[in-house]
This record gives sequence, structure tokens and C-alpha cells, in this order.
Amino acid sequence: MTIRRIGLFVLNLIAGLLSFGVMGYGLASAVFIDTRFNPVLSILYCVMPILSFPLFLLARLFRKLVALQIVLAMVYVGVYSALNWRTCASLGYCTGVLATVILTMKTLSVLAYFGSIILSIFAGVIENNP
Repeated sequence: MTIRRIGLFVLNLIAGLLSFGVMGYGLASAVFIDTRFNPVLSILYCVMPILSFPLFLLARLFRKLVALQIVLAMVYVGVYSALNWRTCASLGYCTGVLATVILTMKTLSVLAYFGSIILSIFAGVIENNP
């Protein structure tokens, strides 16, 4: 086994584990979330991370689906930020929309989502370059 194959394996393994963790987070959120206040955002908040791992597996077969992973991650950040804004606005401690988005970008689930995508892109680049 060459260094390149080992590197590809490690990149894909870490990306898959991150994606699987994000999916687990989405499943846990789906079980415990209260959807009565804003059902559309709440359902999207749960569905976006759940789709992370199946889409990762499909992107392994069809490399162009990585772009769809990026779109879903951005939608997830938007939905998550909207829910965070709703929470901080109701409690009265919001400082601004940008601050809420930045706070959301620092959460573990968002970092894992984007980390999985970045590692998938690196694996695709390594795989396609001889």
C-alpha cells in the first residue's frame, strides 16, 4: 500500500467519522427538539445533519455531489443561526445577526459538518491527481 492510498484512506475515514457524528447529532436533535414554536426551521435543523452521512457516502461514488454537501452545510448554518437568533431574541441578549452567525459557526456540529466536507474535497483532489 502506498503513502497516497494510506492518506486517502485516512482522509476518507476521518471525513466519514465526522459526517457520521453529525448525523448522530441530527438524530439526537430530532428526538429531543420541540417543534411547536417554529416547525419548519426545527425540522430543517434536524434533517440537514441527518443527511450528512448518506450524502457523504453518495459523494464517494459521485464526486460532484460534494457541491450539494456544501449547499446543505450552508443551509444548515442559516437554519441553526435563525434558531439561535430566536432563542437569544426571546431572552433579550442578542448583540447582532453577524454575532449570532459567528457563534453558530463555532459550534461543534457546524465545525464537524464543514470539516467533513473539506476532508472530502481534499480526498477527491488527491484521488484525481496522479
